[in-house]
Amino acid sequence: DRLFRGMEVYGSGSDLKVPVGPPVLGRVLDLFGNAKDNIGPIPQLKKASIYSKAPSLNIVSSTYQILETGIKAIDFLTPIQRGGKVGFIGGAGVGKTILLTELMHNITLRQTSKNTEVKGTKPVYSVFAGVGERIREGHALHQRLKESGVLPKTVIILGQMNENAAVRFRVALAAVAQAEYFRDTLKSDVLFFIDNMFRYVQAGAEVATLLGTIPSEQAYQATLQTEVSTLEDRLIPTANGSITSFQNVYVPADEITDAGVVAVMSFLDNAIVLSRSVAQKGIYPPIDLFQSSSS
Repeated sequence: DRLFRGMEVYGSGSDLKVPVGPPVLGRVLDLFGNAKDNIGPIPQLKKASIYSKAPSLNIVSSTYQILETGIKAIDFLTPIQRGGKVGFIGGAGVGKTILLTELMHNITLRQTSKNTEVKGTKPVYSVFAGVGERIREGHALHQRLKESGVLPKTVIILGQMNENAAVRFRVALAAVAQAEYFRDTLKSDVLFFIDNMFRYVQAGAEVATLLGTIPSEQAYQATLQTEVSTLEDRLIPTANGSITSFQNVYVPADEITDAGVVAVMSFLDNAIVLSRSVAQKGIYPPIDLFQSSSS
């Protein structure tokens, strides 16, 4: 944002690194690791690159354990696997963000109470990535997690819709770097929440347009599948710990066959489709049972 024509720019010789680990728990960060919660600066003790390679397939470890959410419609009809990828897919205003916040609260509290009862169980951390969504949603989430006591085990990284497209595109990668640190270094189980995956795809399309690359299907960037896979392939369970990801996927104009939505859906273990017609009947969460699926 601060660049201007004719300004001298020097390369740092390093890629973008963000502060990670226990010092960032309970804090709100931007892409560059700056604090956004008015509590003071974040200690830069340990930093990790936002661009790490996906782990090799031979270290992927799946336990086939069910992760209880406390929401009966999900637990009974589309059960979630620990270490899996869950997508909440729906148009504007069907309650994706509310559902994600509810899950974040339910699962984190459930896991924390379990860990205090059973000795030797792994701690559970949450990472929330706000990608291109409304600014008030990030504010409301922070307040709600603070009130419920879940905030001290959560990292929030925000790049909301007022940010530059390049920032929105990379905020998701910065959040994944946080989750990887908790999984690989602290050997913990991680709950990864991203709101919204479609905005990540959209930011990538904006960056591609600014760079003047030739568009592909439905005017999306030609690198769409690669961009989604570089993010999704890092969110996997290993022998050290698991990353269970919950991803909101906005559906433009309620068109579920949109190329951006389909690209994200191809990576999901659980596709939970939220229907406008069910929401209009006053049933929440408005899950479309015929379009939803679980591995």
